[in-house]
Amino acid sequence: MEQKYNRVITSSLLALKMFMGIVPRDQQNIVEDKYKAILNDNKLWKFGKHSSNMIRGALYSFLAATCQTNPTVANQFAEKICPVVLHNLDEMDPVVCSSLWEAALYVLKEIQDCWTHINPRKGMLPKLWSVLKNGGSGSAAAIYPNLLPLLSKTPDSVIGQGVGFYQEFFGNMKIGLSQEKVQVSPGECAAIVTAFVECLRFSLSQHFEDTEPAEAIYTHLISDQLLSLLEASFLEEKPAIAQSPLYSLTVDLAHYLEKQSGSGTDFRKLSINSLLDIFWTNLDVLCSRYISVTESDGNKYSLTRIADFLENFKTPAGLKKKTKGVKFAEETSKKVDDVDRKNGSEKSVERTDSQTQELYVPPSPPNKRLLSSVYKLSGQSLVFAREKNSTTHLGFLSRIVQTYSSESLFLEVYKHVENGTMETVGTEVTRAFFQDVFLPWLKEFDCDTTCNVKFIVPNLLGIFMALYRCSSPETNQTNLLLLTRELNSSEVFYILVKMILETQLDTTTRQWLKGLDFGEKMVFFTENLCQRSLEQGNLSTTEDLESSWALLTLVLSTDQNFEPVISPQYVDKMLSKIRTALPTPQHAWHSSQEELHRCVSFVCDVALNFFSSVKSCLMLTSTEDLLLALFELNAQDNLSLEGALLSKVEKTWKLGVTALVQQKRSLLNEGGFFYKAAEFIKDCVMHDNYDCSTVDRLTMLSDLALALVGTIAEGLSTEEERDFSNPSVQLFVDQLVISTVTQPLEGWSSWCCLNGTLTFGQKPSHIHVNPSKIPKEVVPVAFNTRLYSDAKCFSIEQETEERTESEEEQSRSDFCNIVREAAKMLAYCDCVLGCRKQALQHSELCKVTALLQTHLAKLIKVLKLHERTSVVQFLIDRSLQSGGLAALCLKTFLENSGKAFHCNINMLAMAGSLDRFSDLEESSLHTLQVILPCLSLDDLKSVLEVMAAKILSCDQDKIAEISGAVGALSVFTRAAELTLNMTGDAACLKEMCQAVICEIVLWRHQQDDIFVFNSNITDNMWSVNNLNIELVRFLQLYVCKLPTQLEDAQWDFILCSLVAWVQSCQESQESLGSTTDIVSQSLCSETSNLLSSIAFCMRNIVEQQADAFPDNLLSEWQEFFSQGAYETLLSMFVWLIANQDVTKQTIGQDYLVACMGLALTGCSVENLKNHQLPPKLIADDTSNLPDEQQTLLNYLCPLLLCGNRAVQLTAYRLLLSVMPVLASFDENKDQDKDELSRSPPVALMTVLDTSSAGVEHILTEVVVGECLIIEPYSEECPVTMAYLLSWKLVLEFFKGASPELRVQYATFLRDSSAVHNLMINLYRIMPENPTIHLKDNLTSQPPTNRLSSSKNLFGEEPLLDIKGHSTSLELRHLACSVYHTALQDLPAIIRQWWTSQDKRTTAVVEKFTTKYVSPLLYTQEIQAVQGQKTTFKNMLIKARPNTREVVATYTVEDFSMELVITLPTNHPLGPISVECGRRIGVANTQWRNWMLQMTTFLQHQNGSIVNGLSLWKRNVDKRFEGVEECMICFSVIHGSNCQLPKLQCRTCKKKYHNACLYKWFSTSNKSTCPLCRNLF
Repeated sequence: MEQKYNRVITSSLLALKMFMGIVPRDQQNIVEDKYKAILNDNKLWKFGKHSSNMIRGALYSFLAATCQTNPTVANQFAEKICPVVLHNLDEMDPVVCSSLWEAALYVLKEIQDCWTHINPRKGMLPKLWSVLKNGGSGSAAAIYPNLLPLLSKTPDSVIGQGVGFYQEFFGNMKIGLSQEKVQVSPGECAAIVTAFVECLRFSLSQHFEDTEPAEAIYTHLISDQLLSLLEASFLEEKPAIAQSPLYSLTVDLAHYLEKQSGSGTDFRKLSINSLLDIFWTNLDVLCSRYISVTESDGNKYSLTRIADFLENFKTPAGLKKKTKGVKFAEETSKKVDDVDRKNGSEKSVERTDSQTQELYVPPSPPNKRLLSSVYKLSGQSLVFAREKNSTTHLGFLSRIVQTYSSESLFLEVYKHVENGTMETVGTEVTRAFFQDVFLPWLKEFDCDTTCNVKFIVPNLLGIFMALYRCSSPETNQTNLLLLTRELNSSEVFYILVKMILETQLDTTTRQWLKGLDFGEKMVFFTENLCQRSLEQGNLSTTEDLESSWALLTLVLSTDQNFEPVISPQYVDKMLSKIRTALPTPQHAWHSSQEELHRCVSFVCDVALNFFSSVKSCLMLTSTEDLLLALFELNAQDNLSLEGALLSKVEKTWKLGVTALVQQKRSLLNEGGFFYKAAEFIKDCVMHDNYDCSTVDRLTMLSDLALALVGTIAEGLSTEEERDFSNPSVQLFVDQLVISTVTQPLEGWSSWCCLNGTLTFGQKPSHIHVNPSKIPKEVVPVAFNTRLYSDAKCFSIEQETEERTESEEEQSRSDFCNIVREAAKMLAYCDCVLGCRKQALQHSELCKVTALLQTHLAKLIKVLKLHERTSVVQFLIDRSLQSGGLAALCLKTFLENSGKAFHCNINMLAMAGSLDRFSDLEESSLHTLQVILPCLSLDDLKSVLEVMAAKILSCDQDKIAEISGAVGALSVFTRAAELTLNMTGDAACLKEMCQAVICEIVLWRHQQDDIFVFNSNITDNMWSVNNLNIELVRFLQLYVCKLPTQLEDAQWDFILCSLVAWVQSCQESQESLGSTTDIVSQSLCSETSNLLSSIAFCMRNIVEQQADAFPDNLLSEWQEFFSQGAYETLLSMFVWLIANQDVTKQTIGQDYLVACMGLALTGCSVENLKNHQLPPKLIADDTSNLPDEQQTLLNYLCPLLLCGNRAVQLTAYRLLLSVMPVLASFDENKDQDKDELSRSPPVALMTVLDTSSAGVEHILTEVVVGECLIIEPYSEECPVTMAYLLSWKLVLEFFKGASPELRVQYATFLRDSSAVHNLMINLYRIMPENPTIHLKDNLTSQPPTNRLSSSKNLFGEEPLLDIKGHSTSLELRHLACSVYHTALQDLPAIIRQWWTSQDKRTTAVVEKFTTKYVSPLLYTQEIQAVQGQKTTFKNMLIKARPNTREVVATYTVEDFSMELVITLPTNHPLGPISVECGRRIGVANTQWRNWMLQMTTFLQHQNGSIVNGLSLWKRNVDKRFEGVEECMICFSVIHGSNCQLPKLQCRTCKKKYHNACLYKWFSTSNKSTCPLCRNLF
């Protein structure tokens, strides 16, 4: 309420004020009675002391308005108004003081006898002194402008005689000015100083007409007040007063007095002149006093402040310049009205118009007394500067002579020099001063490198500029030449030239800058600087270098008229010298890296300034050389220039190129910059000296070339966008293209032989290509491809009128050539990489392959249809001539052209029709093989018919030749596969395929020697091995695509051939590990693929469609053929891995391992059990496994740690199939030993421990909950893979164990901290968001193998394809799979682990599990209950999916009970709830006992809900069967280890669980029976 009351009173008073302002003056008398009624109310006057500042401010506003609008009423109530206002001047509240002083001024103005109603000495002045002493208390800007009007209205009776009033008034103002809060506020300080000078000026003017002499008052006001304030400003450390308007106001006062001294009566003139004498005399004494003080005496700021003060007499600094701008009349008038309403009519009170005009007097020329003082001070400062080396006095002298420069000044100053008399001066003072004083003085600092040059030299040269303005042109010319010849400091010349250029150049300075002496001097400085930069170990000071480079930058620029500062001939010489300071590819840099960076940075500054300003000198040869040197810097990565410096270099040469292009339109003049730049880039790409063997280096050079092209296009373009279609730009791009020489390429044929892309008539040579470097033949093609892709495509797409038809045709021809070369090199790189493309993804070869792929696609996209057809025709013709890599080039181009293009061309017709391939040779065979995917279905059928006929009609002696059956069989196999993929109908091929396989069987009977059966592969000719490779591929196609078409005899032939080929591979085992024998590796790989296809067919097709196959086919395969094939292949695989470094395999070895691994995954458990591997046992191994199984583990488990992904996954797949049966060997073993824990197989745990240590090292710094992305094929990848695969095997082994063994295995895993480490590591590998995206589905199992329809990684098993490629997602997916399986199989242990973690880890695990895993787990639990096939006697289990409940009803005779099990939302982390349903005939005690038992089983058993219910049912069944309960836990079956009571008391004959009795003994500290209390 109080605040509301305050607001009402305030609003009311302000409303009255507004009302008074609105009522016209002639109608004010109508409402006078109302005003008087209000003013008569005593409550009104109490508001002056109210606690609310708003009410006090409103009261003063109301009183001010009363005095302004109704002075008559105000005079009637003067006795109340005057004390309330004038006795409260010490009001410091910012809200109130403005209104108070407004009211005070109106009271003084409108109330005639206001001083009679107050006691000034006791009531008003003490309050005023308090305000002045406190500096306005933060409101100086509002209070102090009112002091002058207040002083003007103060009567003489109050001021009195003498200086007492002034001493109090101005003394208190100075005290307030010294307050710290005023010193830190420039606005407050300026307001006080302004008021001080204005009031002092007014006070002086009041005594001009005094009849009695006023010297005492003048002396007090000038000496004791004004000059003492000036002295304080000279001495203050922080320039608060010095930066206020004090100096300008004081100068204004002096000018005002000078003006007034010549007007008025004689008495007035005499009075003012005496005042001026006092001012100048005391000022001279004050300044001289501080001129005589040196720096050592504490003279830090005084001379600088005195110089500031004296400069104001020439150029007053306190006068603010008017800001130019456009203002609307309404806005201006509105602002004036606002100000008037705010301040009332106080402006009329403050100053009249005449007073305002008198306050500012324009500065008049310096008078004699000022000049006399200045000359005297200058002479004294010169003596101190020369004799005592005072830099402060030098700075003072420099400023004064520049401000008051004249011959008279230098004459008076010269008199203070030793021997400086009028006789030695001669006719010209300035020349004598220059020669006798200035030049020797400057030369002292020119030679001295230890002095503070940056301060002294500018001040000395400031004196020189003052001399220059006072001297004749002849003298100035002589002086400049003397400076040029006598001085050798770059710092001096830099400051001198800068000063000259900043002034308006005259003829003398312009001739001097372009003259011989100055030009040669600059060349000398340039040469000296460059030599010092190139000298090794010459560490020049930073200041010296900066000044030198700054001088060159300044000289190599333009003046105010945009003309070069010096003559072009000297510009040429200087640029030539600067060029030598930069490192070049031919001349290495020998100085430090720091000096290199500094030198390059300085050169860039010089060049940047030069290129941007001196346009007329760009045609000089030295300019182009410097530009080329800067351009070359961007290509020299051996210099290790920083990124910011490289950007600076690039910016510099780009600016130069742009300027040069605009001046010089011809870009390809031999010997010019553009020609040399193009040749330099090509040299960098081609020559070994520049080492362009990495993609980063190649990309850097390509970027550099494209940046140059873009800069040229930008310079030639008239629009904002770059115009690459400009003919000049395209000519320069053509100049950059590197001519490639066709050279034989090697190392590509191995992969083509392995994957069957091409069939060779001779054994392909295997030459290793280093993937860590780009092959030399690929580098120029990659460069050209990138260049054309980014700089030529635009011009090819747009037809330009400026080019003729022949030029257009030539341009497109060149473009097509680049496309063909790019396709060839891309094919070459793909073949060299082969199946290792993903494994070598970080290699230079793989990077350049990706670069070629990207830019080739872009180039092909630009080609028109007829141009693509032309390229294809050219490639077909070349392929028909030479085959091999030319055919692969054609294949690559077709693959990158898209299927839509294939539909528009007839490949067979372009190749010369099918007749062209009637007689196959290697080149035509290769051509036909690569164009097969582009043929139509009808063409494929035609090819099949021709090839089938060729096979059937082949002569016996030509079967193994390319022109015989080998080539035809190769084409037939590929064409048949393509046809079946296109149609899916095997009927159209049935007859031809049957005829071909019958012919092959016939060959077996007629020519046994062409089959590599049970013999060493290396003993046969290439043609025979080549035939067998194609036979295997054909049979594999038949088994995969047409298995139901095979007859009994044909199946026998295929299976017998398979075993024979496997045996041949074993006999050629030594050659399989060779890095060069591609033949054995190829045949063994294809044989493994055939085995994989047959195993898949037997497992997935024959079992399901038994009627379509021979009767005994499956049994013969399982009992005879598969055992022989897999036993041999497993032995070969283990031997091969043990006898070679799988991390350094060739393409052939890598592909072979993957094929053999994939084939072994089809091996059955029985075949693995019956393996023929040599025994491999460990002496101290106490495992219960048979020797054969232990040997298998000892061979396969270490392979999990192998660095080859295919080997790891092969070992994992084999071990995964045998894990469920291994646990059975621990059953019925050591029954007499009640072990609390048991280790899984030692071989597997050894791998787990080893990989766990590696993973811990990898994930050391990763916090739980954060995902570390492990890059595929990195060193960390195989270790992490081994760790996760090992856990998958451990969990699979755990799942196959009995409940009793599970307890022991789980205890071991918990006690060894393996589970703890697993959980921590999984939460550092699993993704934070395991949601599957469409592109990631390739890493997952097909829909038939999915666990559920969930959309996250936990709902799908990872594919883990042995022939696939590793990805970072695969590892994360595998980690998710391990976590999902662990939660399924080890819920109790993980629940215990979760509850033991810290708060943060617990929250992370619960949030993640609840969101992504728990819904999947309890859905699977419910589905397992619904879909269970096993029925329990006496127990019925039902599921309620919507409520996550499982209901178990147990019924025995008259007993019936129902248990309701509810899974938590964070299952399995949270506790499982067991509640009571219906029960009949069961006692409460027994019921609670069984409920407790069920809760215990579910909480502590590691398995599913069904397993827990089964365990509980066994417990209850045992109870009904008469088995006694353990008298400690009151359960028949122990809740954690599933054991029966075994230990019996000899006295009472009661049996107890081992674990219960052990706990009883350890907690009770007794060894007695819990029941009878006898000693146990």
